[in-house]
Amino acid sequence: MDILKHSSEDYSSMKLSEFIRNTNYDDRFAQQFQQYRIKDFSLSQIKSICQLYEQSINHFQHTFINVSHLIRVPLDKKLNNELDHILKSSFISSNDHTKKEEFQVKIRAITEFLNDLKDTEDVLVSQWAQSFTETCKYLCIENLIVKLIPKEIKCENYVPLCLKLIDIRSQLQERTFDIEEKTIHLWSARFDISNISQSNENSFQIFRNKNDDFLLVESKLISSLDDFSSPSFPQPTDITGDLIDWSDMFDNVIIPTEPLKSEHFLSQTINYTSLSKLKLTLISLSPSALFENSRKQAEQLATKVSNIRLVITCLDGKQEKYYCKPEKLYIQLKKLFDKKKYDLNTIGLIDPNQLLIDFMKTNINNSLPIIETEYYVIEKKLLFPIVLEFENNQWEYFATAEATITSLLSRFILDQQLKFTSPENYFSVFDSLGRYIAVDYQLNNIYRSNEQNPIHIRILRCNHDANICCEMTLMTGQEETHCQYFNPATTWKEISLWSKILGIKTEIPVDNYYFWNTEQKHIINEDETISFTLSQAESINVDVLNEESVMDVMLSYDKNIQTIRILNSCPVHSLLSNPDYLKQLDLKISPQECTLVFVSNESEKQILKDLDMENPISHYASMTDKSVHFQISILIQIIQYDNQKEIPIPISHRNITIKELLGIIEINNDHTYLASYETKIILSENTKLSTINETKFFLIKEHQTCLVSIQQSEDVLMTVIEDNIQNQRYLINATINDIYKQNKNIDQNQYLLYDRDFVPSRDTPLSSFLFTKTSPIQFNLIYQKLQANVTVTSDEQKSSIEFQCESTMTIGRVHQIVCQLWKLNTKLYRLSLSDDSIIDEEYSLDDLREFINDLQLKLISITNIKCEITYQDEILMISTTSETLLSSILKETLEKLLIPLDDIDRFELNLIDDPESPTNVDLDLSIDDIHLDYFTESNIIPFQLQKK
Repeated sequence: MDILKHSSEDYSSMKLSEFIRNTNYDDRFAQQFQQYRIKDFSLSQIKSICQLYEQSINHFQHTFINVSHLIRVPLDKKLNNELDHILKSSFISSNDHTKKEEFQVKIRAITEFLNDLKDTEDVLVSQWAQSFTETCKYLCIENLIVKLIPKEIKCENYVPLCLKLIDIRSQLQERTFDIEEKTIHLWSARFDISNISQSNENSFQIFRNKNDDFLLVESKLISSLDDFSSPSFPQPTDITGDLIDWSDMFDNVIIPTEPLKSEHFLSQTINYTSLSKLKLTLISLSPSALFENSRKQAEQLATKVSNIRLVITCLDGKQEKYYCKPEKLYIQLKKLFDKKKYDLNTIGLIDPNQLLIDFMKTNINNSLPIIETEYYVIEKKLLFPIVLEFENNQWEYFATAEATITSLLSRFILDQQLKFTSPENYFSVFDSLGRYIAVDYQLNNIYRSNEQNPIHIRILRCNHDANICCEMTLMTGQEETHCQYFNPATTWKEISLWSKILGIKTEIPVDNYYFWNTEQKHIINEDETISFTLSQAESINVDVLNEESVMDVMLSYDKNIQTIRILNSCPVHSLLSNPDYLKQLDLKISPQECTLVFVSNESEKQILKDLDMENPISHYASMTDKSVHFQISILIQIIQYDNQKEIPIPISHRNITIKELLGIIEINNDHTYLASYETKIILSENTKLSTINETKFFLIKEHQTCLVSIQQSEDVLMTVIEDNIQNQRYLINATINDIYKQNKNIDQNQYLLYDRDFVPSRDTPLSSFLFTKTSPIQFNLIYQKLQANVTVTSDEQKSSIEFQCESTMTIGRVHQIVCQLWKLNTKLYRLSLSDDSIIDEEYSLDDLREFINDLQLKLISITNIKCEITYQDEILMISTTSETLLSSILKETLEKLLIPLDDIDRFELNLIDDPESPTNVDLDLSIDDIHLDYFTESNIIPFQLQKK
């Protein structure tokens, strides 16, 4: 920037790559251009580009400062690839005609989503183990991006998810600058040059894909932001590498290597017959003729010179003539009524506009009345009441059948001394059904439910910036169309009355109309306003139904019960798919973790299976003479750890303990436990389900668990270890990471030290530390990161061992740790560097200083004979010596498979000399006996472990 700013030359028309190649500035420019994969752009846009990346960096800081480690967990490779593909195919279109405004809409959607997530970070931390999309629904985050995110992504993946969204937003912002740049070039193009001077190439070709690196996909498959509700995910054919990948900055670069398969979601068709169809559309209204005439009439009356002569026609037809000033008018009228002995409760006075004059009250603001030339005494029974609603207040007027709306509104404007300046400030008028009134007519033509009720008129103040009205178009089967404007505050109960007034032709008389929201698939509540129904949409479609198509069902959860009006042809599972129903019942778990129970009576309840849930609700109505009642039950999944079989248990509420849950599945063995599916911690029998947000558990026995003890150093100033985490029991296949996840009070800068000299990686299984049945696995909580990072691999093991330690640790101690965790005989193995260089065991890691940050070691067997043990789907490789007995091989195999040694008599080893018919072997034989007799030409002896 400084070079360009102080240069005497104009480089604005030059590309960045051209500037680097053709100028004699520092060579580091060219190196950085290649190293950081900088996207090429015109130098005329450099200020905007700098601002863009400055904003992006700020967004990174905004997102990640003080974010808990519980929601920083990286995505696995499969999910990472899937999410990359979904976001790119949904946002990064290869369409050359994509408009700048479309990119801006997508940028705004991402920004709003990130802001919503930032506001809910604390909740995401508390729900780290739950589905991200389900948590967003629970938090009422209504953003279309939520529908794109795979359900397998959890709240713990919050940070990498935000990184990807920020990356996508940056690419979209870059493309808006590209469009602006192309527009500049387009207006600079010369179309006045003769054809001779131009090439035969299409003149517009230079503006297409100029130095653009787009994701190359089938353009017809690209889903736009408008198609979020059912996105299609195209398969990428190429991924270019010129765009900056923000995940590089966080050492989490995962490049997709294979295309994803599109997901297909089947939607079940709901069959019903509609009487007619409604289309609701938001529109803007200009000032009506009714408003203009009322305002002008009010202005004329306000500026009119008041008369001093008036004539009053009495009930007997005789006239009384008076001369008086305005301030004496009401006094004179009272004298007349006293003189004629008129009862003010039954007799009144109307003006020439047929409106009642209430001369017993003082005008608002003590203003003087305007004297008309004529007044008429009339019986009040010939008048009808009118209630005007305006800005949450009501005023009552009385008028004859001949009075007009304009006369009433002009009187109201004068009484309230309102000021309107069209078109900036005006009002719209609606009747009691919410219908828009645009022209003048007699008041007695305005709808009222019966003659005893007053006429209701609603006045809504408007301005040219916000005068929203709803246009409702009714389409019948006879292709008749009725169009009506409505107040957005109109309820569907009033729309139903309007439908009755129109008199829709039906074969059977209809007492009540019901309205089916075709987008959201539910019956609209009659007390709901049309503005609420429209929500953020500009237009929706609604089907009009009669009572034969709908029914009321009872839906209950725990002690809450609601009556739901629904289509009788709806499948039962639709009761669980509507978030409004679940919200009414205060259900705060995912519907996927629930099931429905049909309650025919208190003693008969049927748990509905998947096929049952496809049945229409009318199917169950035919099975009972009572109201149809469905009970939402939480579907608890109990997974037997031994065989992975699932036991589904529906419960009506979460206010039960683990002990009670075990009682439901008829498990009375004291040595049987339930473990959390997420963190694999053993749950206390007094724990209530309401305190843990989980519905899936492992059913285990005591020998399948291990006890973990966490201690704190005595020299720390503050104690963070609580009593409930000093001794915790976990599944034996749990990992160190499960301990961190379970104990949220362990800070991200604290570490679990084992054996007082090394910190195992989070992926290390707890079974690696099991050496006796009863001894706990002891860790110490430390507050500093150890200097050396060690990774050890072995051809015999499926995964590596990683840990941190002090740089003073010796290679011999590393050897002991590795053999201890893999349960190997140290005498049969040695360590080497990754290049197979032998290391003296007395060397410390300091002696290998260039490798200390990432020391890669290999554990190599020094024996010539190995046993290959096959058990179910697992294959173990065990190094051994000729003198080793097969009983020792069996014992070592059971230890590696985490099978209790107490069960050793239940297993046997078979020699796979013949795959079709293995040979049972005596455990007192040695490896040498087997090797000499059967496998003299091979150093790998195959065995099969199986139960007797």
